[in-house]
Amino acid sequence: MTPILLQRANLARLAAGPVALAFGLGALAVAQGPGRFTTYAGRSSLAATLTVVAGLALLVAGLVTAFSRPAGWIGDLAILAGLLWFAAVWVGWDKGPPLVRSLGMLAAGFTFPLLLHLVLAYPSGRLRGAAARTLVAAVYLEAVLAALGRALFWDPFFDPDCWANCTDNVFLLHSLPRLAHGIEVGGRWLTAAAAGALVAVCAWRLLRDSGPARRSLLPIATPAILLAAAVTARAIALQRMPLEDPSDPAFGWIFVVGCAAVILLAAGLVWAAVRMRVQRRAVARIATSLGQAPPPGSLQAALAQAVGDPELQIAYWLPDSQRHVDANGKPVAQPVAAPGRAATELVRDGRRIAVVSHTAALPDLERAIGAAVRLALENERLQAKALAQLDDLQASRVRIVETGDAERRRLERDLHDGAQQRLLAFSYDIRLARTKAQADGDTQTGSLLTDAMRQAQAALDELRALAHGIYPAILAEAGLAAALATLADAAPLPVQIRDAAEELPVPASFEVASRTVREADVAAQMPCGPDVGRHVAGIRQFEAAGFTHLALVQVGADTQERFIRWAATELLPALRAA
Repeated sequence: MTPILLQRANLARLAAGPVALAFGLGALAVAQGPGRFTTYAGRSSLAATLTVVAGLALLVAGLVTAFSRPAGWIGDLAILAGLLWFAAVWVGWDKGPPLVRSLGMLAAGFTFPLLLHLVLAYPSGRLRGAAARTLVAAVYLEAVLAALGRALFWDPFFDPDCWANCTDNVFLLHSLPRLAHGIEVGGRWLTAAAAGALVAVCAWRLLRDSGPARRSLLPIATPAILLAAAVTARAIALQRMPLEDPSDPAFGWIFVVGCAAVILLAAGLVWAAVRMRVQRRAVARIATSLGQAPPPGSLQAALAQAVGDPELQIAYWLPDSQRHVDANGKPVAQPVAAPGRAATELVRDGRRIAVVSHTAALPDLERAIGAAVRLALENERLQAKALAQLDDLQASRVRIVETGDAERRRLERDLHDGAQQRLLAFSYDIRLARTKAQADGDTQTGSLLTDAMRQAQAALDELRALAHGIYPAILAEAGLAAALATLADAAPLPVQIRDAAEELPVPASFEVASRTVREADVAAQMPCGPDVGRHVAGIRQFEAAGFTHLALVQVGADTQERFIRWAATELLPALRAA
């Protein structure tokens, strides 16, 4: 909606306020005067109060909702329903203007379709699903056909069951009492069927939605179910007693329940608007509460707390790799809308930065997130991008090491199955030839073959050592201690091994360790933060282990200068003094 259209719509909404107030006061005057016996509001002060309060409550709720959500239709539907709520009173204006009574007769049938549309479209203002759209279209179509049939063919003089208006119909084209009666009865039961469908849809949404969406829907769905029950009860009562009598207790209580349901529905809309305003303020304060360097995931936790949705998730978009990641740089699936959940795409400076999965009870999340929070999202996205690149680098290094190990295994296997086997077969042939020469008494040839056999055995031992050096199988299968013990046994001097590590940190070992070691465990072993003593103690451990060079790395490009100043003024003097 363009700004000009939005301004005009707001002016029309503001103008609806005085109009509805005039309608309400005029309806009250009619009920207390000429409509005392032809309206529910004229039967008692309670009914009159409920009638006026229900209509004005819908109007106020519609105005509050419309100005809270200018892009939605919820507020406008409530305003229209509030205006048409008083139409039933104008129908009962005994001896009033025939045109007013006739228009009121036609407009009164659209109040329930508007309220049904409002409930099914809540909270986004859009009907989701073919069932909801079909139901709303069917109810509006029934209201239109019933209004046309009543306007063109209903003659109040020939209706034995008329009670509010038995004299006026300025739109009468041709009197067809049976057709008019059939249209009225059919429309009444179709409306009751729509009320039953509304109850089913509300119950299904309450059972399907998540906790936050259910809590947001409950103040709207409960009055809607109560209103649907009143509509159905009225249809049953009219089936048993065609002549509607406001003085009858059954009809009176049905009217009271319907008014109470409308008032509760209006209160639910106001509550939702107030709650949304509170959530927007809480979201706006997120940027100031996070601090200068929040850890990954802090923004998601703060936003989830602000909107009251613990299941809220933020997926950051990385255009270079065309994927979504979480705050820690881990790949995640793109959030999509689901029952009770909505997915909002956040954009900054024309660029998509993230997609937020949140409760469907918060349809205007994008409007609630201001420039400061978007900047915080952009900063965390860049941090997630760096973490994702670091994960990719670590995975690449693991793949390189695994590929090198696989190649070394292949070379060792080729040497063992190829040259080593051929050389071994060659040494057997030399041994057989030497045995034959010795049997023939050829000592010179036997001596040469003995020397050749020794050389072949030496070559075989060197080749076996080379193959084992390329990929020592005992190192991968039994560990570092067993491999060192094997080398010690083959050493020319006595060797004693003490405190040998049980495990060599190869990729397979890292893979096993990563399943049990948490990120917090690693962070606890690494000195981080401004505590100089902790850094000095950590550096002394490396010095005691024999390291002569040590590099200190600061993560985060925006704090490098501050880290260098801290290291020069605090850390280095402490290291020299220690």
